[in-house]
Amino acid sequence: MRRDKWTLVAISFAAMSLIAGILPFSVRSAAADQLGFAVDNTSNLFSVDLTTATATPIGFTGQFLQGLAVSPQGGLFGTDFLGNLYSVSKTTGAATFIGDTGLGDIEGLSFNGSTLIGTNFSNLGGPTTVSAINTTTAAATAITSFSQGPVRAMALVNSNTVDVASDSPVSQSLVSVNLLTGTNTSLGQLPSMGAALIAALNFGTDGVLYALDPLGNEFTIASNGAGVLIGNTGGQYWLDLTMASTVLDPPGDPPGVPEPNSMALLLTAGLGLISVRAWQRSRRSTQS
Repeated sequence: MRRDKWTLVAISFAAMSLIAGILPFSVRSAAADQLGFAVDNTSNLFSVDLTTATATPIGFTGQFLQGLAVSPQGGLFGTDFLGNLYSVSKTTGAATFIGDTGLGDIEGLSFNGSTLIGTNFSNLGGPTTVSAINTTTAAATAITSFSQGPVRAMALVNSNTVDVASDSPVSQSLVSVNLLTGTNTSLGQLPSMGAALIAALNFGTDGVLYALDPLGNEFTIASNGAGVLIGNTGGQYWLDLTMASTVLDPPGDPPGVPEPNSMALLLTAGLGLISVRAWQRSRRSTQS
């Protein structure tokens, strides 16, 4: 009986040690997988590993896209310098025309929930307008406007706030914009160098703001606009960036596959059941 008792203790200790090793690994694995899509000035779509600053060509879009965004359902959309809206194949890069938004050059593009929103470039000195864009018809409806100079990129902070890369008040600034009131606040200067103004900006699923510049450099951006260089993706002239998925369970993943943390919990339950059954067997053998 005593030997069975210590066997159960050993099993329990081994289970705890195993789980202690699995849980940190699962957290690291989830945090490290930061993948995005980006377009450059040669009209090519790339997949970008933002963890390693590695870009892989997907294909030619056929259009000079300035904005890029992934819907919660996994659809990829792009806008060009004329204000046209396209659906973009994540497999081949080919862009399919949807319609004209009538907004002119749209360089900031993102999804706010299921609503596609975009910013007009406003390079004529007028206010920048944030508009909701119908992904079926390309019809645009103004949400708010603000005056901060040309906007080259936009990233959604929350349902009421976006951060934009603007040419003012200093070149180049990270500006926070309230979508309800149009109130805007300059957060600080982005790590632009001369003419290398950042036009690709997006929050990762890890909550980190990532940026790409026209020299192929990748940065993480702090809340005050300061940048930390991650690496160079290969010298591409980047025009916009979006994450590969905006949902917890990407459409391309097999359904029902448990996340690493879930697998660890299942393993814990399984080892606990084994321990209980071993204890029950040991009691039966002692009683007999």
